[in-house]
Amino acid sequence: MRIDAGGTAAGRTSYPSPWPAARASVSGLSSCAGPSPGALAPAPPAPALAPAPLAPLAPLAPLAPLVPLGPALPRHRKVSSVPDSPQDSSPRQPATVRVAAWSARHRWPVAAAWFVATLGIFILSGALGGIRTDDPNGSGPTQAQTESARAAAVFDAGGSQVPSEDVTVVVTHPGLHVSDPAFRAFTAQAVARLTALTVTQGGTTVKAFDQVADPASAPPQAGLVSPDGAALRIVGHITGDQATVERHLGPVRPALAALEANREGFVVHAVSSTLTSQDITALINAGLDRTFITIGLTFLILLITFGALVAAIVPLVLAVSALLAAFGILGLFSQVVTPVSPYATQLVVLIGLAVSVDYSLFMITRFRSERRRGRSIPLAIETASSTAGRAVFFSGLAVMISIAGLFIIDVSIFRSMAIGTIGVIFVAVIGSLTFLPATLAILGDRIDTGRVPFLDRDRAEGTGFWARVVSAVMRRPARLALAATAALLLLASPITHLRIGLTDFTSFPDQIDGVQAVRILDAEWPQGTTLDLQVVVTGFDAPATQAAVARLARTGLAVPGLSGPVTVRPSRDGTVGMVTFTMAGTQNDPTAQAAVREMRGTVVPAAFGSLPGVHAYVGGQAANALDVTQIYLDDLPLVFGFVLGLSFLLLLVVFHSLVIPLKAIALNLLSTGAAFGIMVAVFQDGILGGAFGIERSSVIESWVPIFVFAILFGLSMDYHVFILTRVKEAWDRGLDSRSAVDRGISITSGTITSAATIMVLVFLAFVTIPFAFIQELGLGLAAAVLLDATIVRSVLLPATMTLLGDWNWWLPPFLRWLPRVTIEGEPETGDSTDEDPLGQPLATAGSVASPDLP
Repeated sequence: MRIDAGGTAAGRTSYPSPWPAARASVSGLSSCAGPSPGALAPAPPAPALAPAPLAPLAPLAPLAPLVPLGPALPRHRKVSSVPDSPQDSSPRQPATVRVAAWSARHRWPVAAAWFVATLGIFILSGALGGIRTDDPNGSGPTQAQTESARAAAVFDAGGSQVPSEDVTVVVTHPGLHVSDPAFRAFTAQAVARLTALTVTQGGTTVKAFDQVADPASAPPQAGLVSPDGAALRIVGHITGDQATVERHLGPVRPALAALEANREGFVVHAVSSTLTSQDITALINAGLDRTFITIGLTFLILLITFGALVAAIVPLVLAVSALLAAFGILGLFSQVVTPVSPYATQLVVLIGLAVSVDYSLFMITRFRSERRRGRSIPLAIETASSTAGRAVFFSGLAVMISIAGLFIIDVSIFRSMAIGTIGVIFVAVIGSLTFLPATLAILGDRIDTGRVPFLDRDRAEGTGFWARVVSAVMRRPARLALAATAALLLLASPITHLRIGLTDFTSFPDQIDGVQAVRILDAEWPQGTTLDLQVVVTGFDAPATQAAVARLARTGLAVPGLSGPVTVRPSRDGTVGMVTFTMAGTQNDPTAQAAVREMRGTVVPAAFGSLPGVHAYVGGQAANALDVTQIYLDDLPLVFGFVLGLSFLLLLVVFHSLVIPLKAIALNLLSTGAAFGIMVAVFQDGILGGAFGIERSSVIESWVPIFVFAILFGLSMDYHVFILTRVKEAWDRGLDSRSAVDRGISITSGTITSAATIMVLVFLAFVTIPFAFIQELGLGLAAAVLLDATIVRSVLLPATMTLLGDWNWWLPPFLRWLPRVTIEGEPETGDSTDEDPLGQPLATAGSVASPDLP
């Protein structure tokens, strides 16, 4: 039973005490024998007594002043009390608790259904073809609202040319010129080998390449020989759709491998869209396999945390099954709706493993704690579900709300990543409320089977290193809060020169052969070879438009960064034309993007502005990078507003406090800003990156900051909700604000430290994958979780809560109509022990221990 400050108890009406101190002392009276003080209602009149002779009245002594029994409570506060009778039933348990209790009672069917469902989704997805992915070598997401995307769409609408693909083979030698006889002989041998390749198509044998451009016979304007004569290009052309290209490339890869393995010292590398995409996919899969090593490290941390083999295995079972289900959900989405980003699977592992283990850690820790207090197995499960379980539910909801903000940005890569991460979090939450209670009911005290010597330590709650740190912080809250804030702001300072863009192809690892080919092309052909600027023009079949296109081909060359050869080609129906310029540098270079702006702002309007009904669009890689980056910058305020707004409303309703959500948002923004600063320092500025094999980059991948913000804000709510749940439990049981903060943070310190360590290790594993944007994501998440679990949780949170005192729980009168959706639950009566406000065992009058599960 719970009593509000106004004196209202569940199921009965009471009257407010005229002395606030008397109301505050209710929980202290609960240990008295006899009926509970209950609802503070006036005692019924005593039975009438037989008249007796009255003794003479003595003079009344002066009334002594009333001595308060304790500090007055805020009006919104509630204090736990022991029910005075079994008939005084508690309110209906929340749905999440009822689900967990039902799962515990039907433990075997629920456990079986969990494995059938998770494995079934995964198998069904595999039967339909598995996860269908986009081209990982694409230049980035293209959207209908960008000019570069409209350029491609308009040209395709006019009937694009027959699909085809070029394979560019780059040849160089450290000591030879292309005119040297040995170089010419090797080039002739390479051209002959590539020209002779054949494939079987429709039962007949055809050439693998329709055409092979020989630099020895091509005219100089073709640009197949570098200006300094140190390198040359051999270009093979394949006509056909993607399936045809992939079939024709079958014999090409072994031939290229043979050329690269030459013994004459020639350096040979090749690049094509399909070959490079295949290499990237293979490297991603290899990196994904390496990340599963973190499962072993996670097991070791769980073993240290629990000191028991079975307790360490259960979270991994939930994690692996949740990952399989999430892969199945992602696969079904990709098969039924649209292909997904190839990086979505890595994010599923990244987030799924971390949150699944964290949620299991919270639940199992609370279950074992309740068993140590003497509660029966059913009641220990129910208590864990009504406290840690509800914290899991609301923190999972906060993470999903944060990630759902990504749907605001109409970019395909965000949709697939958001669906994958929301899917795995949803499955993990469902498993925590069904599979875990069922498993705990099956195992009971056997959860502690396989105790490990020296690791099996039942240390009292609220003790240990972090508990001592919290106590020290609370003795000097103002000074340490300022120091911690200054440290986080210092870490966040590099964010002032954050520059976002699309990851350039050359930032990919050297294991990809196409990357080395492009680097040679950029070095030997400084005027540009692989980067271009395209101007798509409608009404191309009109003579006036064709004359304007000819003028554009001349005036465009005056723009810095653009060069020839300039090509003009019509669409299949001849109504749309495309003018292509060669660009120097990379798509993120300020010079290249300045060229795009100048073409859009002055050159193109001057060429076509006077022609009625003619539309011109500027596209290409640099234009696409500029457009996509601008999408993120334009939608950033909307995502921030969505995530911050819904997180604020969730915490406001859950904790019935205006201060708690505002402070949580401020602390989370501090840790997120510090994580962004670390990302910029390591990747853009190159600080400490080289020591860990991290390549310096000119930009941070444009979608990474938004994605990191959405995930981090949700994950930081995870720890915040879990800690504040225990703080509010102590507060509601009668502790003053300072003691409640000390106890709540201290008793969660061990669990939070273990959970954060697991998350940091999982995220750092992605720094080992040699893709800049994945490394940025992993480092950003790891840094933020580490800061959140140390500086924020152990210094800023206790310091600010100590300074604010009872104001932590302040709610303005005009908001007190909000529904009371509490996280912390009250264990049902009937267990053998309860707790007093200090958390010590307290016998309940007339209680009967609930039987353990058979």
